[in-house]
Amino acid sequence: MSSVRRFVLLVMCLFLLESRASDILNDAHVYRAFASYEVVPDVVDEAPDCWARASFKSGREAEGGNRLTPTQIRNPPAVTWNSNERALYTLILTDPDVPSRDDPRYREFIHWAVGNIPGNDIDRGETLVEYLGAVTPRGTGLHRFVLLVFEHLQKLDFSGEPRITAQCGTVRRYFSTRNFTRKYDLTNLYAGNFFQTQYDDYVNTLQAQLRECESERSLNELNGARNATVFGGP
Repeated sequence: MSSVRRFVLLVMCLFLLESRASDILNDAHVYRAFASYEVVPDVVDEAPDCWARASFKSGREAEGGNRLTPTQIRNPPAVTWNSNERALYTLILTDPDVPSRDDPRYREFIHWAVGNIPGNDIDRGETLVEYLGAVTPRGTGLHRFVLLVFEHLQKLDFSGEPRITAQCGTVRRYFSTRNFTRKYDLTNLYAGNFFQTQYDDYVNTLQAQLRECESERSLNELNGARNATVFGGP
């Protein structure tokens, strides 16, 4: 096969892959995907208007319900959306299926929260909850991980919320997307995405990391059940 023919075939393959990704994340399919996986109404009342793209260092992406392993999502994803440069955004990543989708008595578990993001520049946002990968226990089946991006025009005051590090686990339980959005008047769910994950061996690494933090009384007091925050506590 000539080098020219190889080049042409490579270009065609890349075009097909790009087209496939575009079809998967077609904005016209957002509501149907959120409804079919019951993200609506388990997490939010309405689906966003468009997809947010989330790409992990492993080379995998969120594709509206596809399956990713804890190993593949161990690092925070690069998240992009069609932002308005004059607006600010607040992003959350939450698991509503704790300890399992059939028995979500600890719903929700917050994995990531960044407020007041200018445009798509998450690094310039205000990190409320540091990114934590999947700590899905063995035998609990698939968990939905829901990524939501809210648009707002004014800077929000998150000074009353504790800052939760990547070493803190239990204090992330009982998060409520609805309470969070109500507290900060986040009415414009601008973009979103979700994927599913379940136990693999990397979960053991994360669980060992979290036990060290959870033994610290000061953190448990800060993020206790009745501290009037939306992070931690029933």
